[in-house]
Amino acid sequence: MKDVLLINIDLGTSGVKVEVYDERGKLLAEGKAPIHKQTTSEWVRALKEATPTSFLTSSKGRKIVTADSTSGTFILVDEYGNPLADPVMYYEKSLHGYNLVKDLESVRELSELGVHVDAASPISKLVELREKGLLERARWVIPPTQWVLYKLVYSEKQKWTSVEVDYTNALKFGANITREPPEWYKPVFEETKIPLEKMPRIVGCGEYMGIAESKFARELGLEGAEVYQGVTDGNAAALASGALKEGDLSIYGGTTVVPKYVSSTIKQHPAVYYHKHPLKGYLAGAATSFTGGFLSWFAEKLLGMTVDELVKYTEQLDDYSGVPLFMPPGDRSPFNDPFLKAALLGLYPWDEPREKILGKLGLAVMLGITFLEYSYVDLFEKLFGKRVSEVRLTGGTVKSRLWNELRAAIYERPVKIYGERVGVGALIPAVLKSGLFKDIEEVERVFLAPQGAYTPNPQLTSVFKKDRDLFVARWRGLQKVYRETSVESLA
Repeated sequence: MKDVLLINIDLGTSGVKVEVYDERGKLLAEGKAPIHKQTTSEWVRALKEATPTSFLTSSKGRKIVTADSTSGTFILVDEYGNPLADPVMYYEKSLHGYNLVKDLESVRELSELGVHVDAASPISKLVELREKGLLERARWVIPPTQWVLYKLVYSEKQKWTSVEVDYTNALKFGANITREPPEWYKPVFEETKIPLEKMPRIVGCGEYMGIAESKFARELGLEGAEVYQGVTDGNAAALASGALKEGDLSIYGGTTVVPKYVSSTIKQHPAVYYHKHPLKGYLAGAATSFTGGFLSWFAEKLLGMTVDELVKYTEQLDDYSGVPLFMPPGDRSPFNDPFLKAALLGLYPWDEPREKILGKLGLAVMLGITFLEYSYVDLFEKLFGKRVSEVRLTGGTVKSRLWNELRAAIYERPVKIYGERVGVGALIPAVLKSGLFKDIEEVERVFLAPQGAYTPNPQLTSVFKKDRDLFVARWRGLQKVYRETSVESLA
């Protein structure tokens, strides 16, 4: 029996990554290519460059392919899937569209269902496109995940008569994930006059889409592959870090901190939003502000060194006394306050070697980010009434041994380290729906072995416990200071 190839296309903001695994979880081939501008032609160029085409073409066994991409990005296409304009990226804003929809009753109701609408929301941007007459010309409003996958399924001269979207990619466009199965929240489409017939039908993650038969598929070495619905990149990252079953908590530490908690219910909280879990239940999560990115900025722009160099100074510290307290910005979760900027509290001109001062400054930023991470461990426990037994970590900031030891001590829980294999997360729903694996436990054994583990050090916990427990209260106090200062500067 020939081996099965599992292929994921990760269409990111800055580049495309294609990963090929076998059914035993071994990475067989991969490729990367940068994206220089946000156009579909550039996406296609990067995808062709990143795909290990010769390897795929020479492999004659069964192929399973899926994809992930940024949530909230969309393309207006005609009935043949041809783009009518450049992609509308998730970070673009429409203040005009938002002002038209922000006071609608259906928008308020949608926020109660877990979908917050702001100037960057697809709904706001679609309303502006409707006013300009561009939406009228489109047959489909389609996220990048589905656009790439349907380009594999539909031939170039074939009409896209039936188009579906997985519920993670559908969420920000106005999906009601509290219904089973999820469906479009019709009142918001009626009030905004966004034609519902232009929206794909909502289906589950990993659902079968068809066989790759297009010229595009042949050019990539994917002709004959089975194509399955994908997920958003955030959901793929959560699955890749082991957030599979109720009570699992994963934290992605990169430019931002992104916690994800698997729950069976939705419990509203201003710092938390929800996705329907790609497998079962819900993913409660948050997108914090510039946290890990602040460490990079602090090291490179202020101190003139790389993050790795700063971390080395931190790991050489022989005591943790006199460390300033770093407060991250709070313009996103948990405070969503545009006035709340970052701060270093307790900074003092110590008479110590420069190397030691640099180490303490690096440690201050690490601790502030870790206290923020812990605040979500505490929040999810209180919100759902269930103890988090361990925390699963992934992302660029989990490479430091010291930082992971600090995390275990400050969380007072074991932590497990997972790699940044987003492609594995995107493939999990597909391999389950395809019948290749019988259950989640089998998938976890094959694909999700942790790369490291840390247990709490009680002595280290005692050093930071007081600052940890006072962190949110102090942060709120800083919020008051910043708001007063900002108001005065505007007067």
